[in-house]
Amino acid sequence: VDQVQNRLAARGIRVRVDDRVTMRPGAKYFEWERKGVPLRMELGPRDADKRSVFCAQRTGGPKFSIPIDDAFEEEVESRLDGIQRDLFMRAKERLEAKTYRMDSYSEMREKILAGDDLGFFLVPWKCNTENEEAIKEDCKATIRCYPAEGQEEASGKACFYSGEPADRMAIFARAY
Repeated sequence: VDQVQNRLAARGIRVRVDDRVTMRPGAKYFEWERKGVPLRMELGPRDADKRSVFCAQRTGGPKFSIPIDDAFEEEVESRLDGIQRDLFMRAKERLEAKTYRMDSYSEMREKILAGDDLGFFLVPWKCNTENEEAIKEDCKATIRCYPAEGQEEASGKACFYSGEPADRMAIFARAY
């Protein structure tokens, strides 16, 4: 266990050994999954004899073994990179699927008040504190951010609320 921990730590991979004997394995697995550990490794006496670790990915899929050999660290890094890539792509797809482009306030308001498919609303916006407060009062949506990319989209568009020339794109959303 120490050898595996030291080899991975030397590569900058954070390792936590859970050697609590007062807790059942299933409870430990659940705890670490809940904490978001991307790759859980199990190393028992039989695994040590085989010179391998038994692993489970947070993202699911079948459990697998990684041999403790010269390529061990590279294999662990490769698995972690794959998990990161998979989680990032899923989050990006979910964000894109839940970001709605709107050109009118009534369209956004209707969708928010229906409450069935909330998300983010990318809209052309003329910065105005009074209008922002009125939207907040009416449908509880507030500006979450002005996205760094795509601000040129506001050029030539009218503000979705006031109809004045928009000076930026804004993302509105309702807190849950």
